[in-house]
Parts: sequence; C-alpha cells; structure tokens
Amino acid sequence: MISPAIIASIVFGACGLLAAAGVEFLLRALADEAGVNRWIFIAVPGLFAMLYALVLYQDARRRIKRLGESVSRGILIALMTWFSFSLLATLVWCPQRQFGQCFGHTLLAAGIVGGGPMLAAALVAGILTGVLIIRPTRKGAD
Repeated sequence: MISPAIIASIVFGACGLLAAAGVEFLLRALADEAGVNRWIFIAVPGLFAMLYALVLYQDARRRIKRLGESVSRGILIALMTWFSFSLLATLVWCPQRQFGQCFGHTLLAAGIVGGGPMLAAALVAGILTGVLIIRPTRKGAD
C-alpha cells in the first residue's frame, strides 16, 4: 500500500509541472536572462510542490477526513511553492545589495503571472489527493 504522502507528492508534482508549463515562455525568458538552464526554472515549481506535499501530507489518512482539509493543504502548498520559487529566482537573478526590494518585485511578478495556473493546479491536486486518500479502501475482490 502506497503512503498518502507519496500519492500527494506525485499528484502535486505533476500538477505543478503542468502549471509551470502554462507559463513556460516566461520562465524560459527569465532563465535565459539570468544565465541559468531553462529546465531548472521549469522543473523547480513541480519539485517544490512535491517536497511540500511530501511534508504536509504525512499521516494524512488519519488527519484528513474531509475534502476541504486536503484542498486547504493544497493551497498552502501553492503558497509555499510560490514563495520558494520567488526566493530562488531572486537569489539567481538579483544583486545581493538589492535583495529585499527585488524579492518583493519577484513575489509580485510571480504571483501575477503564475498565480492563476498554480492556484488551479493546487485546487485540482488537493481535490484529487483528497479523493484518493479519503476513498474507502477495497479489502479484496468479491
């Protein structure tokens, strides 16, 4: 039997990659301007989402009893992913002496551009993960 944390990690990773693919043109331009391989910026949101889902869905079979609880964790994962990706982009792109100001601008830009796809991905992943965790397990074929 696969753990709920692994299920959540896979679902959120796939949805995070789909959300990043939705704004791939912008992530590619950001990576080119920063001099970083573009696949890093495209894969990182999905990897961050996988990491946070793995942590937040620990012991989920016992803790999550309603679909709304899974969706709220999904939104938290989206917020943490947005914050982490913005922090990474700021570290790669901006000079250290302007870190605070640049981080604020990066948070705003990432929220405007990627907020919609990431929120949609978080809602879909939260619902799907919740259904997979809450559904009754089958004891065997009759």
